[in-house]
Amino acid sequence: MTARAALLVAGALLATACTTGCTQREVGASPIARRSDELFGERLVPRFELELDAAARQSLARAPREWVRGTFRYAGVTYPDVAVRLKGNRSRQGLDGKPSFKLRFDKFVKKRRFLGQRELVLNNLLEDPTMVREALAYRLHRDLGVPAPRTGWAQLRLDGHDLGLYLDLEAADEELLERLYGDDDGTLYEGEFGCDLYPDDARRFEQDGGKDQDHADLIALARLAHDEPGRLFAADGPLDVERVVAYLAVSNVTGDFDGYRHGHNYRLHHDARRDRWTMLPWGLDRTFKKSLDATDSGGLLARRCFADASCRAAYARALARAADRLEALVADGTLERWFTLVDAAQAGVARRPYDERAMKDARAQLRRFVARRPAEVRASLATLAIPPRPPGPVCAPATIDDVTFTMCTTPLAWADAEAHCRSLGGHLARVDDDVQARALAAEALARSSDRWWIGLADRAREGQATWADGSPVDFTRWARGQPDDAACGEDCVALAPKRGGTWSDGHCALRRPFICRR
Repeated sequence: MTARAALLVAGALLATACTTGCTQREVGASPIARRSDELFGERLVPRFELELDAAARQSLARAPREWVRGTFRYAGVTYPDVAVRLKGNRSRQGLDGKPSFKLRFDKFVKKRRFLGQRELVLNNLLEDPTMVREALAYRLHRDLGVPAPRTGWAQLRLDGHDLGLYLDLEAADEELLERLYGDDDGTLYEGEFGCDLYPDDARRFEQDGGKDQDHADLIALARLAHDEPGRLFAADGPLDVERVVAYLAVSNVTGDFDGYRHGHNYRLHHDARRDRWTMLPWGLDRTFKKSLDATDSGGLLARRCFADASCRAAYARALARAADRLEALVADGTLERWFTLVDAAQAGVARRPYDERAMKDARAQLRRFVARRPAEVRASLATLAIPPRPPGPVCAPATIDDVTFTMCTTPLAWADAEAHCRSLGGHLARVDDDVQARALAAEALARSSDRWWIGLADRAREGQATWADGSPVDFTRWARGQPDDAACGEDCVALAPKRGGTWSDGHCALRRPFICRR
C-alpha cells in the first residue's frame, strides 16, 4: 500500500469511528470493523484496548457502578476521557478478575460516537462457557422479528493484560431505539427484579429512554392489564401482539428461565407514534439449559396471553416458527462457525473463567439441547389448542400443637395461594411462635426446600404488615437483614425451611409453595 493510500484509509477510519475528542495513531493491517453492522456482524472479533489510571481503579473498587474516566483504543484510534464502569450481578467481577464493562463515549465528550454507537456493553461470558449461547438467543429473537440488541464478540486488553473474549452487546440506548423503531422518542422501561405490569409495580420500573412523564403511560398499561385484560390483545389494543408473542415464544424455546418468566431481564418499550408496546430481551446468558413447558411463565402478559384464545393461537404459531428457525440455525452451520470464530480469537489467552474441559462439556450440552428442542416444542403445541386448565394445587394436612395446617407444594402467587386457602375454609398461615415456625419449617423441608408463602403481607400499607386472617401481628421471625424490600415491591412474606423457619419478604407475584391454616 502506498503512503497516500494508507493515509486515505486512516482518514476514512477516523471519520467513521470518531467525531470529536479522539486522536489517530497508526492503523493496523488486521481486519477492522468500520461500521456498526460489522461490529455486530458476528464475523469479526475486534481487539479493544482500555487503560485506567490508579485513581480510576481505586474508584471502581469502591463504587463499581460509578463512572470513571479511561482511555479506549481501537485500530490505531485513541479515545481519551471515555466513561467506564463495571456491570453485572451474578457475573460481576473486579478488576483483578474478568469484569464486565459498560463504556460510554459521549458522557465527558459531547456527541462523540464509536462506530455510530454512544455506548459499548462488554459481557464477560462468565455464565456462558460455550461463549456463543447468549449470542444465539439474541439472534433467534431478532430472526423472529423481536426488537432485540445486536451481538458480536471482542477481545479486550486492560492496562496491557489480555482479559480474553467478551460478548459485545448493543446497548439499550437512543441509538438502539432509533434503529429498531425509526426514532428514539418512545419510552423504554427496565423492571427491577420481580417488576411486572401490576399497578403497584409500575412506578418502580427504571426509565431508560424517552421523555420523563412520571411513568404515566406504563401506569395506564398496568391498569389495563389488571382491570381489562381482554383488551390487551385486541386489534386496537395497546400491544404489538405479533412482536410480544414472538418474544414470549423465543423465551420459551430458548429456555429463558431467568427472564420474564419471573419478572427479570426484560425491557418494555412504548412507541409513542404508533401507540404500541413491545418487549425487548436482555441478560440471555443462562439460556439453552432448561426445557420449559409451553405455558411455563409467571409473567403477567404471558399468563394473560395463555388465557386469551386469539393470543394463545398466535403464540402457538410463533412457537412453531421459533422451533423451525432454531433448527435452521443449527443445520446451516451457524453454531459451529461461531465456535471456530471465538476459539481462534481467544487462542493463547491465559485469563479465562473456566477451563477447556468445562467449555467442551458446556458445548456438548448446548448441541444436545438445540438438537432436541425443536421436536419438544412442536410436541407441546397440542396443549395450546384448548385453554390451559392446570390441575388444582397438591396439598396435604399437617397438625402442629392441635392446629391444622395444609402444606401445598404447587407454586402459586401469593394472592392465588390465599384464594385457595380460603376455598379450604382458612387463610394463608398465621405463625404464632418459634416452636410453630420450626415445626412448619420441618414439614415444608420434607416436601420442598423452596421458600413457602405464609399469610403476612404489607400490601395494603407499606411497612405495616398484617395477617391474612386479620389477626394482630404480635410475633415475627425475620431472617437477618429482613425485611429489605430489595426487589420490586416485596410486600409478601415467605418462610425459609432450610433456615429454621425464618422469614423474608418477596414479590407477591412470585410463585411459591404455600401453607394454609384453618
